[in-house]
Amino acid sequence: MPTITALAPQKRRPDRISVFVDGEFVLGLSARTARALDLYVGRELDAAEIESWGVAAEGDRAYDRALRYLRPRLRSRHEIEQRLRRYGYGRDVEQAVISRLAEAGYVDDRAFAEAWIRDRLRLRPKGRRALRAELAKKGVVSEDVAAALAEADEEAEEEVARRALAPRRELYRGRGEGPGRRAATAFLARRGFGVEVARRIVEEAFAAGSAEV
Repeated sequence: MPTITALAPQKRRPDRISVFVDGEFVLGLSARTARALDLYVGRELDAAEIESWGVAAEGDRAYDRALRYLRPRLRSRHEIEQRLRRYGYGRDVEQAVISRLAEAGYVDDRAFAEAWIRDRLRLRPKGRRALRAELAKKGVVSEDVAAALAEADEEAEEEVARRALAPRRELYRGRGEGPGRRAATAFLARRGFGVEVARRIVEEAFAAGSAEV
């Protein structure tokens, strides 16, 4: 019967193992997958078992591609699944990769939602309504979104709206009382702020303008 004659760590990637059967290189697998398959030198094999390694190797390749996709920033579970489908992997491989990523701490939709909200509020302030909509498009479930937004109370929402309007405040005030207020309110509504919050911040902005005069 075919026998494993060597399991050698690869030079460039010591986390991967080159598998040799009867002295011939067969394929490379992650050390994790090699352990899961219970591979060891001297183990006798049948042809069907060797063929099954191809499926395991495909899972390793999919996992590596998912890690490269995650390298620039966190991604939601839904985004990772979509990317794997785009690569052409089947449902079984996709779910196996997601499980491995979750086990390693790379898939956490609540943490993703928290990071998304932090970045949005810092770089492009938006209201909770807009943030919910964006995260829903990313496939994040409402419970995780709600948990990430738990600290965003009404006072914090007003501060975010104030920062969102600040770069445009003089532009809108320059349009005059009526048109300027309407334009400013519409802008905040497009950014996802509620009507009452938008009205208060616009009132504050135009009141400040009147006081300066």
